Amino acid sequence: MEDGRIPKDLLYGELASGKRAQGRPQLRYRDVCKRDMKALDMDINGWEDLAQDRARWRQELKRSLAKGEEKLQLTSEAQRLKPKEKNSKVTTSDTVHKCGRCGRDCHSRIGLHSHSRRCSSAK
Repeated sequence: MEDGRIPKDLLYGELASGKRAQGRPQLRYRDVCKRDMKALDMDINGWEDLAQDRARWRQELKRSLAKGEEKLQLTSEAQRLKPKEKNSKVTTSDTVHKCGRCGRDCHSRIGLHSHSRRCSSAK
């Protein structure tokens, strides 16, 4: 692409003057494209050459997007299952706080004490 074209200026341009806002500087269009390509596990070094052949570029984008969506779906599903796994880790058979009279499983020592005060089995 020859110099002076708008797409090339957007990808490779830098600000000549002006003030930068406080905080993190805004990303250029090129930086956002690179960040997105990294997220899709695309090669960020050879993308310009690949983009010269439109058919191969579109094919690579479709393949990478499909893999990226699948990866995102698996990640979100794993995050949804995390709280459920936490709750299921409580095992009722391996507890140390069982009532000696009725065999009831209490989850804490204070719970066992409270239960044993009102347990009426086998008195």
